[in-house]
Amino acid sequence: MGLFDGFRGDEDPQATSIHSAIKAELDKHEWNYEESEGREEGQEGTYFYMRNELENDAPVTVVIAIREHADADGFIKIKIYDIAYLPEDGDRAALLTKINEWNAGFRYVKFCLDRDQDVVADIDLPLDLHKGVFRPENVMSMMALGMHIVENVFDDLMELCVRGHKSRPQES
Repeated sequence: MGLFDGFRGDEDPQATSIHSAIKAELDKHEWNYEESEGREEGQEGTYFYMRNELENDAPVTVVIAIREHADADGFIKIKIYDIAYLPEDGDRAALLTKINEWNAGFRYVKFCLDRDQDVVADIDLPLDLHKGVFRPENVMSMMALGMHIVENVFDDLMELCVRGHKSRPQES
């Protein structure tokens, strides 16, 4: 079974019911989550928000964003937030070097430093690969893979960052 097992987006996003399939999978595992719909970067999407814990009991926020489009170029994005942030006196160059090393070493999970200097893990799953059936359990597997990779880099990350998230004032 492949990750998408040949899923292709449909011209009618309701016909694919990706949202319903992921919701059912989360419910099947009895995971607590919140869902919302919104617009980001001019695109509408559905979002599932949940809190998970790494094996070391450090809590993180996981967001599954679903964007379906009539032209079948939609995607599912899994983001892991609240991993760590770079303090104002932190070594940004050293952290970016480490992030680049990790990104070169991992195929599906990529790390970035956002505008608040938070380290974020990001997984993009395109929906237009093939014709077939959507497999929501594989989205859960990719979320688990992301969590596992965060756990693998966590100790190195903590040498450069601190836990959690700290909002920074936005520049005008």
